[in-house]
Amino acid sequence: MDEERRKALGAFYTDEEVVRFLVNWSLVRWQVDGGQGEVLDPSCGDGRFLAAALRQGAVRVVGCDLAEEAVAATRERLKTNGKETNGRETQGHVEILACDFFDVDPRKIAPVATVLGNPPYIRYQRFAGEQRRRALAAARSVGVELTRLTSSWAPFLLHALRFLRPGGDLAVVVPGEILRTRYGRDTLSALVDRFARICLVVFERNFFEDAQEEACLLLARGLRGAQPMPASLTASVNLVSLESTRDLAALGSSPEDHGRLIRLDPETRFAEAFLPAPERHGWQMAKRHPLVRPLSEIAQVTNGYVTGANNFFHRSRAAIQAAGYPLRWLHPAARGSKSLSGLFFGLSDVDRLENAGRPHHLFVPRHDLFDQDPEALAQFVAEGEAEGIHERFKCRVRSPWWAVPGLQRADILVSYMIGRQPRAVVNRADAFYTNSLHGLRLKPGIEPELLAMTLHSSLSLLSFEIEGRTYGGGVLKLEPRELDRVLVAWPRTPPERLAAVATRVDGLLRDGLYNDAVDLVDEKVLTQGLGMNGERLKRLQRARRRLMERRTRR
Repeated sequence: MDEERRKALGAFYTDEEVVRFLVNWSLVRWQVDGGQGEVLDPSCGDGRFLAAALRQGAVRVVGCDLAEEAVAATRERLKTNGKETNGRETQGHVEILACDFFDVDPRKIAPVATVLGNPPYIRYQRFAGEQRRRALAAARSVGVELTRLTSSWAPFLLHALRFLRPGGDLAVVVPGEILRTRYGRDTLSALVDRFARICLVVFERNFFEDAQEEACLLLARGLRGAQPMPASLTASVNLVSLESTRDLAALGSSPEDHGRLIRLDPETRFAEAFLPAPERHGWQMAKRHPLVRPLSEIAQVTNGYVTGANNFFHRSRAAIQAAGYPLRWLHPAARGSKSLSGLFFGLSDVDRLENAGRPHHLFVPRHDLFDQDPEALAQFVAEGEAEGIHERFKCRVRSPWWAVPGLQRADILVSYMIGRQPRAVVNRADAFYTNSLHGLRLKPGIEPELLAMTLHSSLSLLSFEIEGRTYGGGVLKLEPRELDRVLVAWPRTPPERLAAVATRVDGLLRDGLYNDAVDLVDEKVLTQGLGMNGERLKRLQRARRRLMERRTRR
């Protein structure tokens, strides 16, 4: 399969160690209990789960896949296991369905003891149209209402429940989204209601080298139907953390013996599970401090603009002068995290970036009653159309194509996609900003220097790690609602000589001394401002480093 088709199908093929572990875990109970070990893989790919199940004694296996290439590969693999197939006809104990799993009627397939496999992972941006409609309807049929922002794996799992017999098990690969997103949590809660117990196995190192999303293993034992969780019980799952898939063999058939329970409630975050008890306790205490509050109480998160052609619309002052365009059409712009180097973003930063060959002005041509320059505008439009800019997607769907919408200014600019360290800067250049950054508009009476500083405290940096989502290459991403929840320390009395402290923090950040800047902020904001003692502060600092290092190792 070429890469584009593989992405469209959400096909990521599974490590053999993972296959072996999931098959062994799922079949050992049925063999001990004298069961038949019937297995369904609803997205069978090249058949590796089914082949492994046959080798372990499964008496009946059912595979399904939409891709013709995958169905052919499965049939070829199962031939080598002595089990040939022909379309939908069952020969022996093998049945292969060449179709979309959402088209399969569970009433026409005999129930199975285990659903195994790696459901397709298609992000919601690609998961659309009729396929998504049928998927959401399938989830609805088991009583779960998922949103249109749902990726493909969630309704896939929920539909698979309809093929399990009472007491059956689920052993599948799932993305980390199951604990980080609203629809993931809704899916997990539905599974908790339906199974006797659930275990999640997570890894310090991702076993899909070409995937941007963290993967984990979901082990659900003992289907008991759609029954509400008894009021006396707390919805929870058992979490097991391993370094890599090489450690799976040590778990045996009872991985939950190696983990700990985590609560499933709106206040619990996935990342907290990776903190040792003292650090987790320190974080919980910090959250309850009366001078700690969510960012949403201090500022409003705003979105940046999308040009549709960054290199065309972003120009340097020198380039505009050379082309003879009006300089009044130029506006300072922050283009991304790489634009931010200190605690402040000013006109001197714009000049420095442009002297380094990185245009940081947005070209905003105008043609209205207050600013008429038809010749310059005609020149600009002709230049864009000669380069085909007007035919690019974001440009051709707006009118006029050359007017970039969504231009906003904000008091503070914050990293959206974070590499190693988050950045928060005071927007002294009064710059517009792209959607690669978040903007913060402050509520009345809030000092921007203090907020930018406190967002560099260990408390807020730990909150970034806990609220954000991790992706391939160790990138941390915070959507607006997640940034709203980031905690900030807000002392009643700002640090003495606030301007001088902010200037020192700015200098340390520009010199690449990020941790020194954090130590200074911790001293002024957490120790002096909140009265946090040394041991409590150290717990926050250790927790922040632990989660950051776990993320950036991936």
